[in-house]
Amino acid sequence: MASPQDTPPQGFTVKKVVLLGTGWILVVAGPVVGLLPGPGGLPITAAGLVLILSQSYTAKRVFIRWQQRHPRVLGPLRRFISRKKNGRANKPAGT
Repeated sequence: MASPQDTPPQGFTVKKVVLLGTGWILVVAGPVVGLLPGPGGLPITAAGLVLILSQSYTAKRVFIRWQQRHPRVLGPLRRFISRKKNGRANKPAGT
């Protein structure tokens, strides 16, 4: 039997819709800003993807599937996300 943590949240809230919309706008705007001089496109696109991953159950499933198929490409990103999520770097035990 699935635990409540394994089931996706039901329904959409206004906050969730706004964050998803903002994420998609940032993902679309990233390549456009990337045409301008400077490194603006990549951080904007990454911020949009983070917003989408934080609010969409389907996007999380797709990201995990891609990470399992391409661990060398997405593995470092996965470790970076999990490290930032915990709020601390991985430290050895006893320190």
